[in-house]
Amino acid sequence: MKNEIVKLGLILFIITAVSALLLAVSNGLTKDTIQKSIEAESSGPDVAKRVMPGAVTIESFDENLVEKIKLENDKFIDLRECKDENGKLLGYGITTKSPVKGYGGDIEIILGISIDGKISGMKVVSHSETVGLGTGIEKSDFQGKFIGKTTDEQFTVTKTEIKETDIESLGGATFSSKSFTSAVNNAIEIYNKYLKK
Repeated sequence: MKNEIVKLGLILFIITAVSALLLAVSNGLTKDTIQKSIEAESSGPDVAKRVMPGAVTIESFDENLVEKIKLENDKFIDLRECKDENGKLLGYGITTKSPVKGYGGDIEIILGISIDGKISGMKVVSHSETVGLGTGIEKSDFQGKFIGKTTDEQFTVTKTEIKETDIESLGGATFSSKSFTSAVNNAIEIYNKYLKK
């Protein structure tokens, strides 16, 4: 009986060791591909157009400022410049996580803000919200409520829009609406504190 237990324990150890080795090798082989995919999610020409109409590039910004913001705002991820085909600065793409958790956790977005302080576009980078309810944050009719509005004030989620800064909640997805809006507000706060002229 003891020999049988030792034998099973040894077999289990070998299977676990081989599995760990295969996972390590797989991770090493796919690490670069995954990193390129993540980079494309936040810096490709499609992203530039999505967050800033007329932009063809979304380029890295002053690294010292980016590091300073990261130290002062734990939800901030990245800051990029959106430029047209002539290299003219149109605005900024600010990547941030939501300070208020959604139903499924953090929501990460890139918010486009023009140099004159208007929201120009946005892209949801990642979320874990409920399909059919919380995933409404990705739809243009919900995101469109923010487009064209200024960065002068923070937005509030309400049941009905009364003021310019009220954002009507997605039906059945209040947590998702509030989380998404908190990410927008965080990006606005970053713009107002570090970029607004």
